Amino acid sequence: MYIRPKIRAQINLILAITLFWMLCGAFLAVYKCVTYDVLSEKFIFIVPQSLSLGAFVLINMIGPTIGGLIGGGMAVMVLNEKLGHRSYRFYLFVNLLYFFVFILFLNIGVSYFYYFKDDIQSADAPFLAAIELLIFNPYAIRNVVTWMIVAWFTIQGIKIHEKYGAGTILSMLLGRYHRPREVQRAFMFLDLSNSTSVAERLGHVKFFSLLSDFFFDITDPILNSKGEIYQYVGDEIIVSWPLVKSVMDNCHPIACSFKIGDTLKRREPYYLQKYGLLPDFKTAVHLGKVVVGEIGVIKKEIVYSGDILNTTARMLEQCKVHKQKLIISGDVVSMLSKNCLNDYNPIFLGDMVLRGKKQTVALYGVSSI
Repeated sequence: MYIRPKIRAQINLILAITLFWMLCGAFLAVYKCVTYDVLSEKFIFIVPQSLSLGAFVLINMIGPTIGGLIGGGMAVMVLNEKLGHRSYRFYLFVNLLYFFVFILFLNIGVSYFYYFKDDIQSADAPFLAAIELLIFNPYAIRNVVTWMIVAWFTIQGIKIHEKYGAGTILSMLLGRYHRPREVQRAFMFLDLSNSTSVAERLGHVKFFSLLSDFFFDITDPILNSKGEIYQYVGDEIIVSWPLVKSVMDNCHPIACSFKIGDTLKRREPYYLQKYGLLPDFKTAVHLGKVVVGEIGVIKKEIVYSGDILNTTARMLEQCKVHKQKLIISGDVVSMLSKNCLNDYNPIFLGDMVLRGKKQTVALYGVSSI
């Protein structure tokens, strides 16, 4: 069954949140068993409710599993999507409020069925006993506060995942790019056309809002083209792909530009109503060897470096010269499959001389499918 890359990424994030919550549940269960005995003046290990350690840990992982799947799913696929354009304070407030209500009811349910069901049912006033045992019990309050801290870390994790992406975070944690190394990548530079005149027309604040909407709308086409967002640079975005057979056989770096165009066309009424214009863009695609590694001291980032990036930036400038929305290099053409060449039919535009070098880069325009 085909699953869109964005949905797949969201599912992976939800599973990561669920695993994080399960591990927190297991750790907190063991932690709850450690108590200080005043008489012996020693720490002792006692499992509450006369349960075995395994059963106690398992019970304490049921709630986190449900919380990770349902709570994390709601946060990733609904709240994060709906509140993506709102202020961070509002986003944080709504998420924390949601998690508070969700954790409170989850804690009540688990505590009732696994710990206090008999006590509540046998009480003279079951409702009051339920409120006291399930809500105002120090154990219940500690649970809610503890899991709200876990929820806060979850929300921050979602934002970090948005900023760096799962692949970059994993690479940094594993130290994969601690030492620089050469890799083969394809890069697409995308630039908003006539951005200076548009900014003067809209004003800086509204232009920033336009950029935010533009980058938000083009994210899905990029992910659906298997692209990885590398950097945002002003009104420009840099996307990269690993040079594997599936990427070039399916023309992902070229198809991405057309998918973005289709998305913006569908969103035209929104942009016309809000900004009075439909943003236009130009793109350039090139590929080859680059060096990748971590750079920085206070704020580390994974950075690509090499002539390929400089060349792609210069190719982007040629879009205006040749009146093209998409320009690709001869190196890209040489790696495309026959189906890609038939579908996109790149047209030779000429050679571009690289500044300070003797070799040239063959430029091809792709104007229609």
